[in-house]
Amino acid sequence: MRSRIPGLRALVIPAAIAAGLSGLATAGPAQAETAANAAPSVSTRVAAYQTEPGEPDVTSPNLLSAGSFEQSIAGWQRLAPSGGTVNWADYNTAFGAPAPAYDGTGYLAVNTDTAGGSVYQDVPAYGAGGVYQASVWLSSQSGSASGVFCLWSLSSTNTSLCSPYSVDSATGYQNYVLIFGVPLQAGTLRFQVYPTANGGTTDMDAASLVRIA
Repeated sequence: MRSRIPGLRALVIPAAIAAGLSGLATAGPAQAETAANAAPSVSTRVAAYQTEPGEPDVTSPNLLSAGSFEQSIAGWQRLAPSGGTVNWADYNTAFGAPAPAYDGTGYLAVNTDTAGGSVYQDVPAYGAGGVYQASVWLSSQSGSASGVFCLWSLSSTNTSLCSPYSVDSATGYQNYVLIFGVPLQAGTLRFQVYPTANGGTTDMDAASLVRIA
Protein backbone atom coordinates (compact mmCIF):
# COMPACT_ATOMS: atom_id res chain seq x y z
CA MET A 1 0.00 0.00 0.00
CA ARG A 2 1.34 3.37 -0.97
CA SER A 3 0.50 6.64 0.72
CA ARG A 4 1.49 10.24 0.51
CA ILE A 5 2.28 12.33 3.56
CA PRO A 6 0.77 15.84 3.51
CA GLY A 7 3.28 18.65 3.67
CA LEU A 8 6.19 16.76 2.07
CA ARG A 9 8.42 19.39 0.51
CA ALA A 10 11.16 19.12 -2.02
CA LEU A 11 14.66 20.34 -1.27
CA VAL A 12 15.90 23.45 -3.05
CA ILE A 13 19.13 21.91 -4.24
CA PRO A 14 22.14 22.64 -6.44
CA ALA A 15 22.87 20.47 -9.46
CA ALA A 16 25.35 18.34 -7.53
CA ILE A 17 22.62 17.02 -5.23
CA ALA A 18 20.79 13.87 -6.31
CA ALA A 19 17.22 13.07 -5.34
CA GLY A 20 15.08 10.00 -5.99
CA LEU A 21 11.34 9.73 -5.45
CA SER A 22 9.19 6.65 -4.93
CA GLY A 23 6.21 5.54 -2.83
CA LEU A 24 6.09 6.01 0.93
CA ALA A 25 5.23 2.92 2.98
CA THR A 26 3.17 2.82 6.15
CA ALA A 27 2.68 0.24 8.88
CA GLY A 28 -0.59 -0.61 10.63
CA PRO A 29 -1.01 -0.50 14.43
CA ALA A 30 -0.12 -4.17 14.92
CA GLN A 31 3.11 -3.63 13.00
CA ALA A 32 4.11 -0.37 14.65
CA GLU A 33 6.97 -1.42 16.94
CA THR A 34 8.18 -4.12 14.54
CA ALA A 35 8.37 -1.65 11.66
CA ALA A 36 10.36 0.94 13.59
CA ASN A 37 12.85 -1.66 14.74
CA ALA A 38 13.37 -3.46 11.44
CA ALA A 39 15.67 -2.59 8.57
CA PRO A 40 13.52 -0.61 6.10
CA SER A 41 12.95 -1.52 2.48
CA VAL A 42 14.69 1.32 0.67
CA SER A 43 12.87 0.71 -2.60
CA THR A 44 9.61 1.91 -1.03
CA ARG A 45 10.98 5.11 0.46
CA VAL A 46 11.61 8.67 -0.58
CA ALA A 47 15.31 9.52 -0.64
CA ALA A 48 17.18 12.79 -0.95
CA TYR A 49 20.86 13.22 -0.28
CA GLN A 50 23.47 15.91 -0.61
CA THR A 51 27.01 15.19 -1.70
CA GLU A 52 28.48 18.69 -1.55
CA PRO A 53 29.63 20.40 1.65
CA GLY A 54 27.06 22.81 3.02
CA GLU A 55 24.94 23.30 6.11
CA PRO A 56 21.12 23.11 6.15
CA ASP A 57 19.66 26.62 5.94
CA VAL A 58 17.42 26.51 9.01
CA THR A 59 17.21 28.50 12.23
CA SER A 60 15.00 26.26 14.42
CA PRO A 61 16.61 24.54 17.43
CA ASN A 62 18.11 21.09 17.02
CA LEU A 63 15.75 18.60 18.70
CA LEU A 64 18.48 15.97 19.05
CA SER A 65 20.71 15.64 22.09
CA ALA A 66 24.47 15.29 21.56
CA GLY A 67 24.17 15.55 17.79
CA SER A 68 27.83 16.54 17.49
CA PHE A 69 29.03 13.68 19.76
CA GLU A 70 31.44 15.95 21.60
CA GLN A 71 32.36 13.56 24.43
CA SER A 72 28.70 12.62 24.86
CA ILE A 73 26.14 10.24 23.39
CA ALA A 74 23.32 11.33 25.71
CA GLY A 75 19.93 10.47 24.22
CA TRP A 76 21.28 7.94 21.70
CA GLN A 77 20.48 4.23 21.90
CA ARG A 78 21.49 1.04 20.14
CA LEU A 79 18.94 -1.37 18.70
CA ALA A 80 20.07 -4.94 18.05
CA PRO A 81 17.59 -7.57 16.81
CA SER A 82 17.62 -10.85 18.72
CA GLY A 83 20.97 -12.60 18.37
CA GLY A 84 22.65 -9.58 16.79
CA THR A 85 25.25 -7.09 17.95
CA VAL A 86 25.59 -3.36 17.43
CA ASN A 87 29.03 -1.94 18.26
CA TRP A 88 29.54 1.78 18.81
CA ALA A 89 32.22 4.14 20.06
CA ASP A 90 32.19 7.87 20.75
CA TYR A 91 35.61 8.96 19.49
CA ASN A 92 37.39 12.23 20.18
CA THR A 93 40.18 13.20 17.83
CA ALA A 94 41.79 15.32 20.56
CA PHE A 95 42.59 12.13 22.44
CA GLY A 96 43.35 9.90 19.47
CA ALA A 97 40.84 8.44 17.02
CA PRO A 98 41.08 6.11 14.01
CA ALA A 99 39.41 8.64 11.68
CA PRO A 100 38.63 12.38 11.54
CA ALA A 101 35.50 14.12 12.78
CA TYR A 102 33.43 16.26 10.43
CA ASP A 103 32.84 19.09 12.89
CA GLY A 104 34.68 19.66 16.17
CA THR A 105 36.56 16.68 17.62
CA GLY A 106 33.83 14.11 18.34
CA TYR A 107 32.07 11.56 16.16
CA LEU A 108 30.15 8.30 16.63
CA ALA A 109 31.38 5.11 14.95
CA VAL A 110 28.92 2.22 14.58
CA ASN A 111 28.73 -1.18 12.92
CA THR A 112 26.53 -4.26 13.18
CA ASP A 113 26.54 -7.94 12.28
CA THR A 114 22.81 -8.26 11.66
CA ALA A 115 20.13 -6.69 9.45
CA GLY A 116 18.11 -4.13 11.39
CA GLY A 117 20.94 -3.28 13.80
CA SER A 118 20.96 0.47 14.28
CA VAL A 119 21.50 3.55 16.42
CA TYR A 120 18.65 5.95 17.05
CA GLN A 121 17.25 8.78 19.11
CA ASP A 122 13.56 9.37 19.92
CA VAL A 123 12.27 12.89 20.49
CA PRO A 124 8.76 14.30 21.01
CA ALA A 125 7.12 15.79 17.94
CA TYR A 126 7.19 19.59 18.17
CA GLY A 127 3.48 20.33 18.02
CA ALA A 128 0.92 18.68 15.72
CA GLY A 129 1.99 17.78 12.21
CA GLY A 130 4.60 20.00 10.59
CA VAL A 131 7.58 19.51 8.29
CA TYR A 132 10.94 18.40 9.68
CA GLN A 133 14.45 18.33 8.29
CA ALA A 134 16.79 15.54 9.42
CA SER A 135 20.46 15.89 8.51
CA VAL A 136 23.59 13.87 9.25
CA TRP A 137 27.16 13.76 7.97
CA LEU A 138 28.36 10.23 7.30
CA SER A 139 31.73 8.70 6.45
CA SER A 140 33.54 5.40 6.88
CA GLN A 141 36.09 4.43 9.50
CA SER A 142 38.18 2.70 6.84
CA GLY A 143 37.38 1.77 3.27
CA SER A 144 33.69 1.78 2.39
CA ALA A 145 30.50 1.63 4.45
CA SER A 146 26.83 1.64 3.58
CA GLY A 147 23.40 1.55 5.15
CA VAL A 148 20.12 3.43 5.44
CA PHE A 149 19.29 6.73 7.16
CA CYS A 150 15.66 7.16 8.28
CA LEU A 151 13.30 9.51 10.03
CA TRP A 152 10.28 7.79 11.56
CA SER A 153 6.97 9.18 12.76
CA LEU A 154 5.78 6.84 15.51
CA SER A 155 2.09 6.68 16.35
CA SER A 156 -0.77 4.21 15.93
CA THR A 157 0.28 4.11 12.27
CA ASN A 158 4.01 4.48 11.65
CA THR A 159 5.47 6.22 8.62
CA SER A 160 9.07 6.73 7.59
CA LEU A 161 11.27 8.58 5.15
CA CYS A 162 14.60 6.93 4.31
CA SER A 163 17.73 7.36 2.21
CA PRO A 164 20.29 4.69 1.41
CA TYR A 165 23.88 5.85 1.90
CA SER A 166 27.24 4.71 0.61
CA VAL A 167 30.40 6.40 1.86
CA ASP A 168 34.14 5.90 1.73
CA SER A 169 36.97 7.05 3.97
CA ALA A 170 38.89 8.20 0.88
CA THR A 171 36.24 10.80 0.00
CA GLY A 172 35.28 11.73 3.58
CA TYR A 173 31.99 12.91 5.00
CA GLN A 174 28.83 13.31 2.92
CA ASN A 175 25.67 15.08 4.03
CA TYR A 176 22.35 13.19 3.90
CA VAL A 177 19.17 15.23 4.31
CA LEU A 178 15.54 14.14 4.70
CA ILE A 179 12.56 16.53 4.48
CA PHE A 180 9.55 14.87 6.08
CA GLY A 181 5.92 15.98 6.37
CA VAL A 182 4.74 14.51 9.69
CA PRO A 183 1.13 13.32 10.18
CA LEU A 184 -0.96 15.29 12.67
CA GLN A 185 -1.22 12.39 15.11
CA ALA A 186 2.53 11.82 15.42
CA GLY A 187 3.74 11.82 19.02
CA THR A 188 7.35 10.74 18.62
CA LEU A 189 9.99 11.16 15.93
CA ARG A 190 12.81 8.65 15.58
CA PHE A 191 16.13 9.62 13.94
CA GLN A 192 17.74 6.30 12.96
CA VAL A 193 20.82 5.04 11.11
CA TYR A 194 21.00 1.40 10.02
CA PRO A 195 24.52 0.35 8.96
CA THR A 196 24.59 -2.57 6.54
CA ALA A 197 25.29 -5.85 8.35
CA ASN A 198 29.03 -6.57 8.05
CA GLY A 199 29.17 -3.62 5.66
CA GLY A 200 31.91 -1.55 7.29
CA THR A 201 31.95 0.94 10.14
CA THR A 202 29.88 4.09 9.65
CA ASP A 203 31.12 7.34 11.20
CA MET A 204 28.39 9.86 12.15
CA ASP A 205 28.72 13.54 12.97
CA ALA A 206 26.71 16.78 13.03
CA ALA A 207 23.31 15.08 13.35
CA SER A 208 20.34 17.43 13.53
CA LEU A 209 16.55 17.36 13.49
CA VAL A 210 14.66 20.64 13.15
CA ARG A 211 11.11 21.69 12.39
CA ILE A 212 11.07 23.90 9.30
CA ALA A 213 7.32 24.43 8.78
